[in-house]
Amino acid sequence: MSDTHPFASECPHCGQERLQPGYDRDELRQLIRTGAEIEAHCMSCDEYWPVSVEERADLARALKA
Repeated sequence: MSDTHPFASECPHCGQERLQPGYDRDELRQLIRTGAEIEAHCMSCDEYWPVSVEERADLARALKA
């Protein structure tokens, strides 16, 4: 079973918090550590966007817990 870490991100198009299915925990840690983009998606708007700096910080804190 994959060790995914779901998270919420606000869609810049509709302004709604959208639950993201999550990335593998190790992959998320690597993306955060290297500063690489973490992409989110809104199924209602069919929009993709990079998560915000604040959301990245929240993810980093959650992964440390």
